[in-house]
Amino acid sequence: MRATLRCRRCGTCADICRAGAREIAGRRMTLSEVMAAIEKDTVFFDESGGGVTLSGGEPTAQPQFALAILNACRALRIHTALETCGFAPLENLLRVASAADLVLYDLKLIDDEKHKRYTGASNESILANLQALSRSGLALTVRIPVIPGINDSTADAEDFARFLTGAALRSVHLLPYHRMGAGKYQRLGILNPLESLEPPSEEEIRSFQSRLSCRGLDVRVGG
Repeated sequence: MRATLRCRRCGTCADICRAGAREIAGRRMTLSEVMAAIEKDTVFFDESGGGVTLSGGEPTAQPQFALAILNACRALRIHTALETCGFAPLENLLRVASAADLVLYDLKLIDDEKHKRYTGASNESILANLQALSRSGLALTVRIPVIPGINDSTADAEDFARFLTGAALRSVHLLPYHRMGAGKYQRLGILNPLESLEPPSEEEIRSFQSRLSCRGLDVRVGG
């Protein structure tokens, strides 16, 4: 059996590694510890109009803890946002989302076969969950990572526009593909399937934006 399959994530290897080649990324925290860290930035939140965003990974994978953080922030009048890919049981998603001031919903593809090809999973529940969130009346913004050759074609734009308008959604943020994560693949010795992919040009992003805007969607780049 390979050593990696016997890993118990105890952290001992990082503690005894004399070269410092191993380290534990992240740590377990209690609600009190998380809130203590958040409260240190309340002055910054007040001055900037910012707040706390639960991101990931997928925050709804820990619904009780995510809900506790959001409720604690609300008690302190700290603005909150939930960033989710929507791949979660609807009950958990609605419970957590309802405690946030804003939901940022990452949407990669509408076509189910393409979604399976590039992510390894169906988007059936993702689309259904997004429709349910829209019906709930929560503040909701859809975020689309624009990846050349994968989801930026005219047909993809039409798919996005048709689905989003049909679900009575208007706010859309486009997130152009970038190569900031390329170094992580190198450090981890993992093959980067998008190694040769170049970020979209400003002209290409504006063209994609116009395809959605002309269907009545409120589209901005970034966010």
